[in-house]
Amino acid sequence: TLLTIPPGTNAQLPLSLQNLVVENVAIEECASPARSATHSSQPHAPHSSSSSSSSNTANLHSNRPACVFTPPNRTVCYRGFETKRFQAGGRFNLTRRLVLCDWPLKSFDPLVLARLVPRIERLAITGRILQRLAHDFPPLPYLRMVNITGTRLNHTGVNAFYELERLQVLNLRGNELEQIQPYRFRSGHVEVYLQGNLWNCTNDMIWLLKEQSRQYVDKPTLVCKDWKYTGRPVLTAMEYKRVVRESCLHEEIWNCSCHVSYLRLSDNGLSFHPMIMVNCSDRGFYQLPQYLPGNTTVLHMARNKLQSVDSLTTNEHYQSVQDIYLDENRITSIDILEDTIWLDNFRILSLRGNRMNRIRVYSVEHAIERNPGVGKVYLSNNPWRCGCRFAIRFQRFLRKHESLVADSRNITCYFINDDDGRKQYLPVLTVTPNDICRPSEHNTAAFYNTLSIIFATLIILIFTKLAYDYYHYRKYGKLPWLIMKMP
Repeated sequence: TLLTIPPGTNAQLPLSLQNLVVENVAIEECASPARSATHSSQPHAPHSSSSSSSSNTANLHSNRPACVFTPPNRTVCYRGFETKRFQAGGRFNLTRRLVLCDWPLKSFDPLVLARLVPRIERLAITGRILQRLAHDFPPLPYLRMVNITGTRLNHTGVNAFYELERLQVLNLRGNELEQIQPYRFRSGHVEVYLQGNLWNCTNDMIWLLKEQSRQYVDKPTLVCKDWKYTGRPVLTAMEYKRVVRESCLHEEIWNCSCHVSYLRLSDNGLSFHPMIMVNCSDRGFYQLPQYLPGNTTVLHMARNKLQSVDSLTTNEHYQSVQDIYLDENRITSIDILEDTIWLDNFRILSLRGNRMNRIRVYSVEHAIERNPGVGKVYLSNNPWRCGCRFAIRFQRFLRKHESLVADSRNITCYFINDDDGRKQYLPVLTVTPNDICRPSEHNTAAFYNTLSIIFATLIILIFTKLAYDYYHYRKYGKLPWLIMKMP
């Protein structure tokens, strides 16, 4: 019943335990503005390089946009474009390599590149304010490398880079992308780098497993960052999701939905144990399905037409099911679960809105006391009968385990009113013997309660006398007086 994962996936598992360092996120030209200013001033004014360097450095450290052109064709801009200088022509029109440091806006519009630097070959952008691209890239016939790293970019369209017919490298490392669909490229071969983004593996990125995704060079190093899969390799999470999706096509559950709810790391840290959730609510089931994917831990079967829970005790597919939601079915009894392994190991059992009128209280209570992992039980909206003995036992159970029976305050029971024959409902937690017990039943119950107290007292006295006689014999060596008088 275990899910089978291809061996190639296991080889990636230890990556989840590493804090993978994102390489090449820091753009060298943006790391030292003073160095760029000094370097750019030397070729043009060798006799006044000191003053020119000081002036450029002052501009770069101000809050205004500033650009530095380095022959033969590199321009580095800080805090945005100097649009007027580009439009005025001159040496900036020679720019083939453009580096934009500390981009000051939430969006960047690639359309301006066609107007300002039509012969650009390499583009690099960084800055923690940038979040989106305003448009897809226009046709730029010479652009070969795009490097957008160290930003808060969280979305890119599938056609964002389609018009770049000579694109060879797309570096999107160290941003905040949570999900991508396979990009469309016009060029024959593009190397894509995606490491260090905030991948949300609850999204569907199973396409990364396909052969066509080979151009995503660093995909084996991608790590999930969402709360459910955090620290797990993206490829591993997607492989489990693919296997579960195929398992859910089984004829027994073809109309249900299946999800990997969590990947638990094994004790040796080299493999994962998937925890699968299957949702078959509102699917018209008359009985629990005979098949479930291996490692199914959560099963939703609400609003069907189930009448029994036999499969929990007889079907091996339910051995790993810990949380089961059976609300609003036609279940009349769970007595078959008494003294079963399942009842001793469950975590959540929800039976709201069924047709149960009584349960074996002692059986459920013993199971809860034996089960260290029990979480919640839900029992409201059932037609519980206010029988004299059952209601009192049920009330004691609910009061004792009120923290576990999450809806205990909403549980009611009914009795038939002698005056008009109608059902009268009372909260079980507040019901009293006078409300539900007839005088004869009440007197019988009181008699048995008194008799129980008498027997308990006699037992205590007998054990006390035995203890005293034993002590007296060990100390003085004399038998009790009654024993001495016996023939």
